[in-house]
Amino acid sequence: MSNPFLRNLINGTAEPEAWAFHAFLDRVMQGSAARQEVIAFLAGLSARPLAAACVVHFLSYVQGLSPPAPLAGGEDAVNICGTGGGLATFNISTAAAFLASAAGARVLKSGSSAYSSRCGSLDVLRALRVPTPDDPALLAEMLATLGIGFVPASHYTPLLRRMAGMVVPLAFRDLAGFINTIGPLLCPYWVSAQLVGVGRAGHLDVVEEALRRLGCSKTLLVHAEIGLDELASLGANDCRLIDGDIRRFTLHPHQFQFAGGALGELAGGTVDDNAAILRAVLAGGRRGAARDTVLLNSGVLLYLGGLCPNIERGVARAAEVLDQGEGLAQLERVVAWGQRHAPQRVSKAAA
Repeated sequence: MSNPFLRNLINGTAEPEAWAFHAFLDRVMQGSAARQEVIAFLAGLSARPLAAACVVHFLSYVQGLSPPAPLAGGEDAVNICGTGGGLATFNISTAAAFLASAAGARVLKSGSSAYSSRCGSLDVLRALRVPTPDDPALLAEMLATLGIGFVPASHYTPLLRRMAGMVVPLAFRDLAGFINTIGPLLCPYWVSAQLVGVGRAGHLDVVEEALRRLGCSKTLLVHAEIGLDELASLGANDCRLIDGDIRRFTLHPHQFQFAGGALGELAGGTVDDNAAILRAVLAGGRRGAARDTVLLNSGVLLYLGGLCPNIERGVARAAEVLDQGEGLAQLERVVAWGQRHAPQRVSKAAA
């Protein structure tokens, strides 16, 4: 590899400097980087241990190129998303987004198609016929009307689309482990708070340090000790709240009187399997660890959104709403709303 920046990146001999990192991304955006260079860049980043400097360099470039945009009515919205890389479960964060919005939170949900699992957020939304509007004005209307909105892939920074196009016929997902890991931090819209799941315990300190350096807005990083990139009702959860200062704490199942259960209760499957599980949880027909885990993530969203004074009260409120049938009712409202709008104004992901 003749490019010294890429050679250093691949060999992992030292952390790349910001100017060199940004200069290469400038070349990508200008179309002057060669296809093999982009492949080497993505593969090199994904192969080396996650480093705070690389996270900061990439995110700072994206923020300069595509700053998070305000979305009408989204000033108090919260976001929930995981990095992937953990155990394959049903779409817990997507279920939590529906339930939290049914309880009064304003949720702007980011996510993607499957990377490390069989079914990503956008995959299950497609199966459920949930709209992901391409038109930002329609996304804002969805958020204002329903209290929930789903961000389509087309709204993300053009840098990702440029790199994906340059590596064809290789699949972007096969090279972009690094991008997937920092994906929850790439939400294209400004939100008041984020719940970010980290799939690997060893990445928590790295992501925390990167967000501290970037001076991010209110973000709760979480990792479940059973190996999930979200909160779980089985075992302890390592939490880092970054909001000016950094507060570290642990959430345990006994704080919420969860009854425990088996890890298999959280398992996912095909896209259709996950859609059925999500619907069953929201309908109140699937209990145990699946229900409790969704309640825990929903309760934290209610807390981050300022609707409840603490997480315990947030979980209790989420349980009340679920027992009243409002979780499934919210899903059905979202689907019906999408069906009322002209197909050309709604993303093909919902078709």
